[in-house]
Amino acid sequence: MGNFDINNFEDDDVWDLICDGQTKGVFQLESSLGKHWAKQVKPRNIKELAALISLIRPGCLKATDASGKSMAQVYVDRKANKEPVTYPDDALEEVLSETYGVLVYQEQSMKIAQKLAGFDLKDADTLRKAIGKKKADLMEKVKKSFLEGTESQGVVTKEVAEEIFSWIEKSNRYAFNKSHAVSYAINAYWSAYCKFYRKMPFYVSYLNHSDRKPDSQKELKELIVDARFADVEVYPPRLGHLHTQFFSEGNCIYFGLNHIKHVGRNECEKIENIRLEEDVSLYSWMDVLTKIIYKGRLNKRSTVALISVGAFNGKNNTKDRQAMLYEYDSWRDLTSREQEYIYNHRYEFNENSSLEDAVDSLINYCKINSRRMSSVLNIRQMLNDPPHDIKDNIPLIAQGEIQYLSCSLTCSHTDAFEINFSSSMCKDIAKGTITGKTRLAAQISTIRLHKTKRGKNPGQLMAFISAEDGSGELDSITVFPECYSKHKDLLVEGNTVLMAGEISKRENTSLIVNKVSQI
Repeated sequence: MGNFDINNFEDDDVWDLICDGQTKGVFQLESSLGKHWAKQVKPRNIKELAALISLIRPGCLKATDASGKSMAQVYVDRKANKEPVTYPDDALEEVLSETYGVLVYQEQSMKIAQKLAGFDLKDADTLRKAIGKKKADLMEKVKKSFLEGTESQGVVTKEVAEEIFSWIEKSNRYAFNKSHAVSYAINAYWSAYCKFYRKMPFYVSYLNHSDRKPDSQKELKELIVDARFADVEVYPPRLGHLHTQFFSEGNCIYFGLNHIKHVGRNECEKIENIRLEEDVSLYSWMDVLTKIIYKGRLNKRSTVALISVGAFNGKNNTKDRQAMLYEYDSWRDLTSREQEYIYNHRYEFNENSSLEDAVDSLINYCKINSRRMSSVLNIRQMLNDPPHDIKDNIPLIAQGEIQYLSCSLTCSHTDAFEINFSSSMCKDIAKGTITGKTRLAAQISTIRLHKTKRGKNPGQLMAFISAEDGSGELDSITVFPECYSKHKDLLVEGNTVLMAGEISKRENTSLIVNKVSQI
C-alpha cells in the first residue's frame, strides 16, 4: 500500500512486520519481551494489538492459571485454538469474550464488579484504585463489599465470588486500562508503518536518538543489526560524509560523528566548520593531518577514534588505518614549531606526499639546532622503517570499529577466516528463509546459561546464544545439555566457531546446535 492514511489500520505488510517480531523501534514493542510476545500473539488488528500491549504488562505475565501457565500464554493458546475458552462463570462471557476469557484490562474488572456485585461506577473505580495502590485496609473493605454484593445479586455462589475476586486482585495488580492500550496500539501501528514504508528516516531518527538510552552503545548495536535485517546498510563516516549526526544518502546511512565514542561535541563542531569551508572529500592524508587534525586542534582521543573507524579515509586517502595511527604518533613527537612549519608549507605537498616528505623538508629547510636535529632524524628513520607491521587486517579493523562504533560495520571477525563449510548466514536464519540442517560460521556475542528442570537429567546446563557474522546477528541459538557438555570450551563470548545444527520446526528463525567446531 504505502499511501499513509491515518485512519487505515489494514495494511498486511505492517501487520506481518509486527507478527514476525521485527519490532525494534516500534512503540511499546521494541524490547525483547515485546518482540517475543508479538510473535506469539500475532495481532492482525488494533483490538488484538491493544491486547498484546496489555499482555506484556506484569499483571498478565505474573498471574497464572491452575496449571501455573501465565495468563499471557493462556491468551495465546486460546487465540490459536490450542485450548478451549473458559470462564470462571458463564456470567462473565459477555465481559471477557473479546480477550478469550483472560482478564486483561482494568475496565473488565470494573464491569465484572458491576455485573456480579451490583457496584456503581464509583464503587467499581474504588475497586480499581484499591488493587492498583495495593492498600491492604482498602482492599479488605472493597472485598467485603464485593462479596456482599454478589450474595445479594445471586448471580454466582459465594465460593465462585471469592475465586473471581482473588483472580481480579492478582490480574489487576499491574494491569493496564483499555483506553491507554488502544491509544498505544494506534501509535504502535503508526510507528510500524513508518518502519516498513519509510525505512531511511525511521532508522536515521532512531539512531540519532540512541544516546538517550541508558546504554547507548548497546542501543546503537541493536539498531544497526536491525537495520541490516531490513536491508538498510549503515557505514562508518568517511571524508565527504562527515556529519555530526547520522544521515542518509541514497540507500545508505552514514555514522554520525557525535555518536563515535570519545568524539565530543567540540570536536564535531570543529570538523563541521572545516567541512563547510572546504571540500574535504578529496583530502589526502597530509591534508587531513594538517588541515583537520592540526588546524582543527583535535584532541588525541578523538583523533585516534576517528582514524580507527576510517573517518579520514577517502578517494585520495587510501592509507591503512594502522599506518595513519602510527604516523599520527610521529606527528605528535614533533614540536609545535615543527608542526607549524609543515602546516605553513602544506601547499608544497600533493595527494601523493607523505609525512616522510614533510619531515625531509623540515630537515633541509627549517633551522633546527643540533640537539633537536638528532630527534627529528630519528622520527624520519622511524617513519621510513617502522618497528612493527602497520598494515590493516580484518581483526584490527573490526576491533577498532567495535570499540568506537559499538559494532563492526566494514567487516566481521568471520571475514578473517577462509570458511568452506558454512551454508547459512545469520540474517538468512533470522528471516526464516532456511530450513532443515545447516551450518553457521559466526562470532559468539553473548551466552546465557540455564539449568534444565525437566528431561532425562534435570539440573544440567544448556546455553542460549547470540552470534554475529557479516550479515547481522542471530539471537536465537539453542545448545541443549548434551551438546553444551561436549563443546562448552568452544562456546565462549568472542570466539568464532562453526555451528552445525537444524532449524527449529517450532520456531523457524531459531537454530538448534548439535555440533561445534573451532574455526
